[in-house]
Amino acid sequence: MLRGRGGTAHLQSEAVVLDRAGIRLVIPLAAIETVHVARSKRPTAEIRLKSAATGADATTVCAIGSRSTEAVEAFAHSVNAAVPQRDEAERRINGAALVKAAERPFMPRTPCRPFLSTDEWWACGALTCLFAVGLLLPALAGDGSLAKLWAGTFAGLVFGCAVARGTWRATVTWWLLHRYGVTTVATFVAYVPGEDDNSHGARIYRFTDTAGATHEIHRAGPQLGHYEIEISYDPARPDFATGTGRPWARTVILLIRLLVGVPVTLVMAAYLLWYFTTAMHP
Repeated sequence: MLRGRGGTAHLQSEAVVLDRAGIRLVIPLAAIETVHVARSKRPTAEIRLKSAATGADATTVCAIGSRSTEAVEAFAHSVNAAVPQRDEAERRINGAALVKAAERPFMPRTPCRPFLSTDEWWACGALTCLFAVGLLLPALAGDGSLAKLWAGTFAGLVFGCAVARGTWRATVTWWLLHRYGVTTVATFVAYVPGEDDNSHGARIYRFTDTAGATHEIHRAGPQLGHYEIEISYDPARPDFATGTGRPWARTVILLIRLLVGVPVTLVMAAYLLWYFTTAMHP
C-alpha cells in the first residue's frame, strides 16, 4: 500500500485499488503497463495503463507522491512484479476501459485499548514504590512539611512521567515509521480471549511484507469480527507496526508532544534531583 499526495493505492491479488477524492477505482493488473518511479522534488509512483494503439504512450491514471523513497520503490516493485507479462503476439488492450468504480466499504474504528496494559501495571507499581520512599524518608527524619510537600506534588510527578513516556514513544514511532515505514493492510485471523470475563483478549492480524514473509501483530480489545486494518511497519523490524495516520497529523501531534513533553520532563527530573539531594540534606 502506498499513501501520499494523489490518493492511496493498495495492491491486492488481481488489482490495484485506488482511493482518491472520495472515489474508489479498481484497476486490474492486466490493465497496468507499469508503475514508474519519478524522482523529482518528491518521489512519485505513476500508475500507467496500457494503450490499444501501437506505439502510443501509456496513460498515467494516478501519480502518488510520498516523502519516503523506500515506500514508493517498494510499491512500484510489488506491482510491477505482479503485473502479468504480455506476449508480443497478444492483442493490445485499452487499459482505461478495464478500470471500474466501486463503493468504498465501511471500515469499523479500531476499539479502545484496555484501561491498563501489563507494562502500565508495572509502571503503577514503580510509581507506588517511589511515592512510599519519598514519603517514608522525611517521615522518619521528622520533617512533616517535606512529607506534605511530596504528597502534594506527587500527582504532578505522575503526570510528568506519563508525558515523558508518551513523548519518547511518539518520537521513536514517528522517526522510524516516517523514515523507513511501509504501509500495508493487515487481515484479522484470530481472537484470543482474556483470562477472565473482566479482561479483554487480543485480536491477531496478519500481513505480508515486501519480501513475501508473513508476520502477525496483536491488538488488545474485544472481538469485533473479521475485517482489515491499515498499518505501517518498519522493514527492519516487521514486528514494529502501528496504525496509520495522515502525515501532517502525525507531525503536528509530535510537535505538540515535544513542545510540552520536553519542558515537563526536564522540570520533573530537576524536582526529583532537588528533593532527594538538597531537600533531604539541607
